[in-house]
Amino acid sequence: MDSDPAFVKEIDARAARGDAACQSASRCLQAMRSVIVSSKCSNSGPAYFAAVVSTLQKQLTQKGALESQEETCSALLLILRRAQPHLPPSLVAGRLNDIVTALTPVFRSSCSETIARQALQCLGCCAEAAHAADARPNRKVLKPIFSHLSDPRSAVRRQAEFSAIAILRKAQEDQQTIEFAVQQLTQMLQTASRSDKKAEEIPAQRAVSLLRAVSQLIPDQQLGDIFVALTRLPALLGQHPCCTAAFEFAAEHFTPEEKWDEDDDEDMKAEAQPNRTELAGRFLPGMVEVPLSMLNVAYVSAFAKAMAAAVAQLCGKEATPLKLAATKKILSLFAEQDPGLLRAAKEACSSIFTAAGDGEDDQLLQDLLEALRPLLRFETKGSWTFALPAVGALFDALGSRRSRLDVTNLQQWDAATFQRAKPLICELIEVRDKSRSGELNVYGKELQEAIASVIKTFGPQQVLRSMPLEILQHPLTDGAYEQKSRSWMLLALKDSCQQTALQDFSNYFIPLASALKAKASEAAQKDAPVLEKKYLTLLEQVWALLPGFCTEPLDMQSALLANGGQLAKQLVAVLQNDSTLRDYIWAAFKRLCDATLEPSCRLSETLQESNQACLRTLSGRVLPEMLNVYIKMHTEMEGQDPSRVSFSRQQALGAIASYAQLAEANYVGSIFKSLVAKWLKATTGEETGGSDVPALGDLATALIPYLGTEHLELVIRVFAPALKGASEDKAMASAQKAGYRAIAAVMRHQGAASKWQVAEVTSLWSTLKEARQTCTALKARLLCLQALLSLLESSLGPRCTEAKVREEYLQCLTTIIPEVLFHLRDQSTAVREAARESLHLAATTAIHQDLQAEIVTLVSAGLAGLSRHAKAAALDALSRLLYEHHSKMAPDLRSRLINVVLLLLEDRDAQVWRAVLKFTKVVVFVVPKEGLLDLLPKILRLFESRHLASAKMLVRSIVERLVKILPEEVLEESFPKAHQPLLRHVQKQLARKGRPKTVREKVYEADDWDDAEAPDGRQAKARNKKAPEAETWDSFKAGDEAEADLADADGDAKMAPEGGEKAKKRGRGGDKNEPPTESVMAHNAVQALLDAWEAESDEEDHQGRGRGKQGKRKRTEVAASTWIQEDGDVPIDFMSADAAHSVLTVRAPPSKRIRGTQVGSAGAENQVDALRRNGLRFAVDGRLVVDETAEVKEDQPQAFSHGAEKPKALSQLASQRKARAEARAKAKAARKGVHLIKGLDTYKPGRKKAQGDAKRKGSKLEPFAYVRLNPKVTKEKFKTKATETFARVVQGAKKGVVKGMKARAREQKLKNAREAKKKKQARSKVRRVGLR
Repeated sequence: MDSDPAFVKEIDARAARGDAACQSASRCLQAMRSVIVSSKCSNSGPAYFAAVVSTLQKQLTQKGALESQEETCSALLLILRRAQPHLPPSLVAGRLNDIVTALTPVFRSSCSETIARQALQCLGCCAEAAHAADARPNRKVLKPIFSHLSDPRSAVRRQAEFSAIAILRKAQEDQQTIEFAVQQLTQMLQTASRSDKKAEEIPAQRAVSLLRAVSQLIPDQQLGDIFVALTRLPALLGQHPCCTAAFEFAAEHFTPEEKWDEDDDEDMKAEAQPNRTELAGRFLPGMVEVPLSMLNVAYVSAFAKAMAAAVAQLCGKEATPLKLAATKKILSLFAEQDPGLLRAAKEACSSIFTAAGDGEDDQLLQDLLEALRPLLRFETKGSWTFALPAVGALFDALGSRRSRLDVTNLQQWDAATFQRAKPLICELIEVRDKSRSGELNVYGKELQEAIASVIKTFGPQQVLRSMPLEILQHPLTDGAYEQKSRSWMLLALKDSCQQTALQDFSNYFIPLASALKAKASEAAQKDAPVLEKKYLTLLEQVWALLPGFCTEPLDMQSALLANGGQLAKQLVAVLQNDSTLRDYIWAAFKRLCDATLEPSCRLSETLQESNQACLRTLSGRVLPEMLNVYIKMHTEMEGQDPSRVSFSRQQALGAIASYAQLAEANYVGSIFKSLVAKWLKATTGEETGGSDVPALGDLATALIPYLGTEHLELVIRVFAPALKGASEDKAMASAQKAGYRAIAAVMRHQGAASKWQVAEVTSLWSTLKEARQTCTALKARLLCLQALLSLLESSLGPRCTEAKVREEYLQCLTTIIPEVLFHLRDQSTAVREAARESLHLAATTAIHQDLQAEIVTLVSAGLAGLSRHAKAAALDALSRLLYEHHSKMAPDLRSRLINVVLLLLEDRDAQVWRAVLKFTKVVVFVVPKEGLLDLLPKILRLFESRHLASAKMLVRSIVERLVKILPEEVLEESFPKAHQPLLRHVQKQLARKGRPKTVREKVYEADDWDDAEAPDGRQAKARNKKAPEAETWDSFKAGDEAEADLADADGDAKMAPEGGEKAKKRGRGGDKNEPPTESVMAHNAVQALLDAWEAESDEEDHQGRGRGKQGKRKRTEVAASTWIQEDGDVPIDFMSADAAHSVLTVRAPPSKRIRGTQVGSAGAENQVDALRRNGLRFAVDGRLVVDETAEVKEDQPQAFSHGAEKPKALSQLASQRKARAEARAKAKAARKGVHLIKGLDTYKPGRKKAQGDAKRKGSKLEPFAYVRLNPKVTKEKFKTKATETFARVVQGAKKGVVKGMKARAREQKLKNAREAKKKKQARSKVRRVGLR
């Protein structure tokens, strides 16, 4: 009825759609409706509520009603639960006792799972209504909920947790409810006992799960008893998973949550982290008393994390010896060998040390210096990979504590602390001296980082005083030179020197560098180039320490100005004379300036003023020398490695810019004027120094940001004429580039936006517009345009309400936008990026200033261009404009833009069509569902294009979005029939992704309507976290760009011409239109893919395989292993996304590996043969090819990969497999009962006339044939079959041959002997005749 409340209409509507539970509830509502009408009452919510409560009281009090009338009881509970949110809370709270009385039989009897869950949901709703009405639910509501936390039925337990969580969240101010919950949870933990139940069914486990969700709602004073009970769980349960979960919860509770960023919600930032010191003080004593045994690694790891979190809470807040005892207990874990346990111990120690440093707990830090010494003993050498990072974390904590000290207390703290740490430091360095190269491969990185932490904390002077360098005391020819001289420490010093005395470098390392240079000169004189090279390498490593010493030095002023500025003079001299060491000097000066401009700690802030005065004092001598050296090095480095030259120049310009920022503005202005004068003379030819033009331009541009606003006009007057000079001369080209950079620097100047009016800003564009035709430096010009648009946004944007300013701004955009669009598809990546950013700035400013129609019109003008390049560039711009500003565009403007662009889906040019397709992807992502329904016919015209195969992944992303947004029946009705299989395939894939990962997640679905929250509070934490930011344009289009790279330069895919042979299918090796993600299939996953896809295809054809064969395949799989499976003819591409499939986890046992090489998923001995047997092969470019036997018709039109008319290649593979299986079965029947002949055909040569055996590629057996005897045919009755078996191998002698090889040889030997005898007799006869 129309007068029914909303929950009644909702139930009736769902009943009409076929919901069985709602149909039963609808019948009950119909009976209630008749009673209400007969009583002449209105069909209001309270009337239905009163009726259902009264009916429940009568229904449930009847004996056996829960068993005999379960459907009716379930329907009444459903109505009661759905009615409560639509009723006034006071009304529900008033009937709370009646509802509890009615539901009491449910909780006292063993009712069905559905009724129990619904009753718990009703109690939760009642409790929420009571809190909303400023009332408090009595214990009759809470007791059933907490009693069902240990119910044997998982769904009931989960629902009890949901209800308990909901009640406790509403009862934050209700002290009695909180106390009752704490009592129940404590009792569940204290009464834990060992049983045969699963971990989920133990009450203590349910209590821990509930605590994860509500612990933040309970005050720490009341959590004390619960945490004490947690420490007693190991004594009750042992190393049970429940104890592991309890310690993990404790660690999470004590660990402070992540800090919010500055742009997060103000309310969330205002919440301070709670002080859990008192709670940690009650928790830690029990943890220290818990005995440790290494039976369960997960348990011990969780125990260490919980103890470390508790100790971290006490650091700096409470002085107790338990902190050191707990830390030593964690340190004892380093005597174990399990990597997971050692990793947990390392993380636990690191968290304690960090908390001690942040909390300024000096006593604990001092005691730990002695406690960590056993970790460096020989007995624990196997754990040094994990123990050394813990040692380094301790010194990092000391360094953090040191950075908070004042300069006056620093020296005293260094001396006292280093004296305590000296034994540990000496042992560290001795470990490095005595370690061999093989041992350093294991823990060398961790050892180097630990020593670097020592140097970073105490400085190199303290360390070198205890363990000095002996570089010059030992000959370089000594095999143990590195250990004896400790030259390895130079690399550690390079990365760790900071906040130390700069004077130490002057006193110790500069003389060492001079001595090394002299040694190198001696080696050169003795014609020993190897020694000379080694000494020069050591010299360079010594000077490489200088930037570290200049990082926030403690004595910058005294070190640089001592002895008349001797150190500064030495640095300038090296800068002028030694080109190999210049990079280190540049980096040193830049770090000195950065430490003065932006100090990183309180210690540096106290020295900032004196450091700034020191550098300004030296600026008059140092800065001019810097400029001269840059000009000199610019000339000297011509023709060298470009990357090296670029790095050095950037280093130099960065140092000069940082120093100019510290110098006086007037002095910087005078230097700039002198540079500009030299630059003008060099460009006009007044001086013969054309090679210095680029260097002078770079220097002048670097100084512009630090000039006063009065010098900006001079910059424009000087550099503006250079923009128009087009010449092939290298000097003039560099002058033009310098001009664009200078103008861009002016527009980025801080005072430009505030000083210049509309006329000045627009005059800059006039200057740039006139130089458009003569520009050869495209990148510099586009960056200059980007700076101009940024200046327009900051200066003219806020004043666009004025008619004159608005007109000037639009006039600038009218001429800027076409040029920017033209370069959107430039060959240079830098030019394209600059053009995109310029367009983004222009569009953002226009949209924010209500110039939507104007900017869209300007960009859309490119669609009328004569070239496809112009159209594609305009479409790219419109795509980004729509994606980033669709919510701010007027609906009619957005609709007109989309309708116009979608018409270009019929364009026959591939480049334009692909650009429209990208725009279409934006449309389906930003337009709401209602708008997509109207645009769907236009969008689906993309399937009519002949270029469809060149953008498969882009089309698929569009289809996937449509499937997610639009109703299934609407999409199927409008989708082209030829591509319906594609639609079904995408729907099936998305349905698979939407399935729950585990059965456990299904329990969270309390019913069809409830959005139940996980009891461990995961959704609660998700709500408190910052919402994810919207996807950027670059990430949105990243996949499209990857596929576009597979097309040719014109944007056309390499496809067969229209009317000719159809383009090859996606499996063919010659097709290069396949996206990278589908190119190569993992070799050892081929069989699994075929089985899954083949079974899926067979199910569609109602020809399922059954489970027997799949089970057989599963039994013969090879276990995973830590090794790389590779084959000679199936190469592994480690740059592909599928390379991980060939890297396994644990090498399989030999027996399984042998079986796997025959039939398992790991492939055959030769994977090429295995793939060929399945109708697959690899192309020359490494892609997997499906050999299809179906003939391709020439007149068949081109369609998407999932065409409905195409024969399925995998179905053909299934038929081929079936035929091969039948052939194998016949062969097996023929072989039954006979001996087996192996290798007779396998090793037969491929050539027709060749003879002998041949070994195939990839075979492991030697090439010979043999007979495998069958013991079953040795009986007399199988004599005939056994004889026939050998007939293939042992055949009769060749026809015409009666004797064998030996007989023929013997006969030939006898024949030769007879002939020799005859000849001898003849000679004897002749001799006798002569004698007569």
